[in-house]
Amino acid sequence: MSHHASSVRNAFLVLVVFALAATACTSGGSGQSTTTTQVSSTTSPAGGQVANTTVVPLTVKTDGVTVTSDTIYLGLLADLTGPFSGSVIDVLDAQIAFWSKVNDEGGIAGRKIELIIENTGYSTTLHAEKYAGMADRVLMISHSTGSPHTLGILADLVANDHLAVPVTWYSGWSDPALGANLLETGSNYCMEAMNTISWLAADFEERTGTKPKLAIATFPDDYGLDSYAGATYAAEQLGIEVVYNGAGTIIPGTDLLPVASSISKSGADFTWLAADPLTLTTVVGTALQLGYTGQWSVSMPTFSDRLLGTALGDYLAANMYMSALMAPLGADVQGMSEVLDVLQDKYPDRYPAAGMVEGYLEFFVTKRVLEQAAELGDMTPAGVVAAARAIGSLSYGGLSPSNLFSGDANATVTRATAIYKPDKGMFDSQGGLGASLGGGGVSALVKVADFFASDLATNYDFQGPCYVLGG
Repeated sequence: MSHHASSVRNAFLVLVVFALAATACTSGGSGQSTTTTQVSSTTSPAGGQVANTTVVPLTVKTDGVTVTSDTIYLGLLADLTGPFSGSVIDVLDAQIAFWSKVNDEGGIAGRKIELIIENTGYSTTLHAEKYAGMADRVLMISHSTGSPHTLGILADLVANDHLAVPVTWYSGWSDPALGANLLETGSNYCMEAMNTISWLAADFEERTGTKPKLAIATFPDDYGLDSYAGATYAAEQLGIEVVYNGAGTIIPGTDLLPVASSISKSGADFTWLAADPLTLTTVVGTALQLGYTGQWSVSMPTFSDRLLGTALGDYLAANMYMSALMAPLGADVQGMSEVLDVLQDKYPDRYPAAGMVEGYLEFFVTKRVLEQAAELGDMTPAGVVAAARAIGSLSYGGLSPSNLFSGDANATVTRATAIYKPDKGMFDSQGGLGASLGGGGVSALVKVADFFASDLATNYDFQGPCYVLGG
């Protein structure tokens, strides 16, 4: 690795460490601890007292353990120390903020929400162990980081009548058979690749009169290979030459020089990456040092606008497009005002992280399901699963495309995604890494294309996952 790329990597590591230290929900680096977060706060975010509200609980069926006369227990299986910890902590902090507001307003069915948070460290084994340890204590799982991790507990979720909200955009969750007992938010990795590459290819051809050459480099797991499936489908259908096929070549902890070198030598006009923000700095920084002259397009989990505070900030702002499965924090959409109001009150000094929108979506889906279960009079785990199946569809006020939860795979899959570019000027004007929610900070991203489904995604005959996990 070049000295330049190494310095960028170290700069981002500092950011991750800072985020871990600052978060309210971190449970340590060993992956062995549990955090029980009582979000029924007794003080306001500003430190003032909140009046106690006496609410008579609704008479509903419960098991007396996962839901008691005054408390509803939710489980969160979260990567707090692994490769996606920086964004996952943002997601969890948002959940804590919104559940705190619900509790201050009387809870659900007259009961306060309490979160039981487990650090899985992005380990499938630890994920399963942590789920087994909380299974008889929680009503449902409102956050489950990772596709193989979530798939690994799926049979147990079904056996235990547990519902879960996966923090992963694997295309398989839209398959009613594979997505049993799961409620996903937004679209998926496969569709975002189709949409983004379709848009970039059309833009490139309009500007140059020629088709672009494409390089692809991804993680080797469901995320990377689901994204790869969408990217190669788009390339094949659009007649785009793939000059470097790096499917599954980005393996964290290994030497990524061969990947960066192959990209730089490929002659690609743009490269599609599906990795994580820390890996992005290594691959992009090294390829740049080796003479790469093309642009970059990345799946949503690959980028964090915190990278604008590194040595690569100006370059990324000028040369990168980011797919978006949801609107970034501060986007001009109907549902954003509520999101910002709650987060600014709860965390006035916190960095305005885009991942907090996903935290709101997880909260929104879970809250709607719990309210439905209360209306149906059954707040047992099985009652919550039944309530989820009765919802049908959910809309999010423009924060994300709607989800349909009943029907066959081709009907239920959400196909629309958006495209954004990082904005270094916005990042700097808000104070860079010192930007704060209370100071009016938002995600330093500007919209290139609002939520849309390309012709390829619209016409794609979705009969199951684009990539079969574990196949």
